[in-house]
Formats: sequence, structure tokens, C-alpha cells
Amino acid sequence: MKKQALGEDRVGRLIASLSFPAMTGMMITALFALIDTFFVSLLGSSALAALTFCIPIEVLLTSTGAAAGMGITSLLSRTLGKKNYAEADNIAWHGLMIAVIYGAFFTWLGLVSLEQLLLIFGCSPAIFTLCRDYLFIILLGSIFSFIPMIASHIVQGEGNTRLPMLCNVVAVSLNVLLDPLLIFGPGAFPALGMRGAALATVLSQMISTVVLIYLMFKDKILLSWKLSHFRPRVSVVAGIYRVGMPSLIMELSAVFIMSYLNKVLVGYDHTAVAALGVFFRIRSIFYMPVYGLAQAAMPIAGFAYGARQPDRVKETIFKTSFLSFIILIIAWFIMHNYAREMIEIFSKDPVLISMGIDCLHLATLFLPIMGPIIILNNVLQALGKGTAAMYLSLLRQLGIFLPSLILLPHYFGVKGVWLAFSLTELLSTFVAGIFFINLWKQLQERKRYTLVMLRRRGYFKNRFLAWLKW
Repeated sequence: MKKQALGEDRVGRLIASLSFPAMTGMMITALFALIDTFFVSLLGSSALAALTFCIPIEVLLTSTGAAAGMGITSLLSRTLGKKNYAEADNIAWHGLMIAVIYGAFFTWLGLVSLEQLLLIFGCSPAIFTLCRDYLFIILLGSIFSFIPMIASHIVQGEGNTRLPMLCNVVAVSLNVLLDPLLIFGPGAFPALGMRGAALATVLSQMISTVVLIYLMFKDKILLSWKLSHFRPRVSVVAGIYRVGMPSLIMELSAVFIMSYLNKVLVGYDHTAVAALGVFFRIRSIFYMPVYGLAQAAMPIAGFAYGARQPDRVKETIFKTSFLSFIILIIAWFIMHNYAREMIEIFSKDPVLISMGIDCLHLATLFLPIMGPIIILNNVLQALGKGTAAMYLSLLRQLGIFLPSLILLPHYFGVKGVWLAFSLTELLSTFVAGIFFINLWKQLQERKRYTLVMLRRRGYFKNRFLAWLKW
């Protein structure tokens, strides 16, 4: 039955069963990340700004793993849809091998090139030492970031979103417990400051890695994890990066944008950088349910595409896009009505509070639009159309956001930086619409009769109501 679930269960039921654990785990992760930020904020605004400056390098770390993970999820789900379970095992083993290689590379990078890396990403001299202390430990333990990250994508590819949720909960719970002990050093614990925050992160990831690997091999669903199925092949790696490489390019462009964004904001003051960091943490809480939906959509859409069931792909896109839009409407309402209360959690500095409120209001004017765009991007990758997903992301980031970030601050100052987010969301709608229409045409089985079908009275209404049924 488990092997038939992705191909035969109702799409609405699958979305609910797969997205709820992913949403829960991601929401808990985002919430605890906020708590982690809160503890760091108690060290002062410089520490909060340093944490924000470290975000581009941390994104570089996670983006390389996530890119490979996206490729693995896409290739694995499509392979499982074709019922080629031995080859699916081989893909999974390749994923773990990639995780180990990534971990070794970034550990080496932290040992020999950390200071140059910080300078490249725009770290200011005032907080250079804080950033270095934090990132040295993060990079040294990076293998415990890559293994659970890629392993989570592997089990998601076979339709298991509960296990990644469990391991996320374990990691973030331990992180929050260790943070006050290692940052402030009560009792016998040493007060390590920013180094303590990094050490808490690495230790929690280490334990989470052990739990995930143990349960992944113990509670198998579709994969058998037979070592005899592992055959190192360039073709498998190429298949992973056919989707993963465009995703990596997307993420690297995001790292570039964030680095440039930090350089723009530091031209005002560190308070602006700290406000951006708080905004990212708050926004991440509301984005996580959408990412949970997107992660549920990937194995369902990928499996259906591999099994030649285009109507299930379309139904998956419609249902998850509709839900993501509703979620972000609620998020928009909360951020626009309770901005002050959320900012005051992290700081009592009136300047930071005022700037943070402006950021939350001006940077989220068209927030709900981003839900369907995130879904579309992930589904494109799940279907093996990583290049299309890359173009969509690059047009949004480099074609819209970067020019907005260059032009708007000249006219509106720091508020122009916040407005750049909203303008990008608005203009991205038109770009995403083109990609959506093109994908929809590719999924249309009876292309010659499409126009006739659309002209049929009540056709679209009936399809709309049918796809709303769960």
C-alpha cells in the first residue's frame, strides 16, 4: 500500500498528510531560530548585526546542500514513479556521498579561507571578530549540516515528511536548550558569547544527524538501502545536478543579492542591518508553512509526472498554490497589524523598533503573491525542469530585485531598500504567470482540443470546484 500511496491516494489527502509534518517541523525550526536570535540579541545590537552579516555565508552553506537535495528529491521521486526501486537506492547512496564531500570541503574552507570569505561578503571591521568567531565553528562542523539536510531530501523523495520533521524538532530543541548555557555560561558552563551560539548549533545538528541516519535505515518505506545497489556513476550525479545545478545557481544569486543588501544597509548604520536580520527571522516563520506545502508537492508531482499522470500534477499545483496564498494573506495581516509587538521582542531600542516596523510594513505589501510563486518554482524542479525554475528565480532576483535595490534607495533612503522587496513581489507575478502558462500547456494531454474545452460552458468553473475538493 505504501508504494501505491503517491500514485493512487487522493491528491488532497496526500498534500495534507505530507505537508502537515513538513509544516510543523519547519514552523518549529523557524520559531526556535527566532528564540536563538533573541538570545544573541541579548549580547547587544552588534551581535545581532553580526548574526545578520553571517546569513549570506550560512545561505551559501545551506544552498549547496539544498540544491543537491532538490535534485535528489526530483530524480528519486520520478524514479520511484517508474517503480525502479534498485536505481532509487543507488540515487540515495549518491546523495549521502555528496553530503560527505560537501562537509569536507566547507570544513577546509573554514580552516584556510574564513577571513577572506568574510571580506568578500562585506563584513565591516566593527563586527569582524564576532562574525569570525561564530562562522569558524559553524564551518568546522558543517558535515553535520549537510548529512541531515540531504538525507531529509532523500526521505522526502519517497514521501516521508515525518522523519525530517522529527529530526528538525530534535535539532532546534537542543539548540534552544544549549544556547543560554553556552552563550551566557551560568554555573559551571563557560560564557562563550557568539562562539557559544555557534557551538550550540553544531552540537544539536550532530545529535540530529545520528537520530536521522538511525531512523532512516531502520524505518524504510520505498528504499531498501541495500549497499549492493550502490554503483558510483557519473550519469546519476549528472541527473541530480541537471535539476540541482540550476537550483544552486539560483541560491548563489540569492547569496550575491544578500551580500549586496548588507553592503547597502551598512552604509546607513548597523541598526539597519539588525532590522533586516529581525525581518528575515519573522518572515521565515510565515514562509515555513508555504515551504512545507512545496516540499509535499514535490514528491506528489514528481511521482505523478514519472507515472504519466499530468492531471494529478495540475491538481497538486492548484491545491498547494491556493493554500499557500491563503496562508500568506494571514501572514500579511499579522505583520501589518502587530509589527511593533514582534520587533519589541528583540530590542527596546526606539530607533531599531521604528526601522523594524517600517521594514515589516514596506517589504511585505504584496506578500501573498509569493506563495504560488514558491510552489511553481518547486514543482518545476520536481518535474526535472530545473532550468526553467532557474530562469524564473534569476529574473526575479537579478532582473527585478537587484535593479530595485540599486535605484529605490536613491529616492527613498533606507525605506527604498524595504520597498525593493515589495516591488519585486509585484513584478514577479507577471514573470511567474508566463512560466505557469507554459507549464500548463506542457501538461495538457489533449492539446488540440484545449480551446474547445475552455469555451465549453462552465468548464473552468467545474474544474476549479473539482480541484477544491479534498
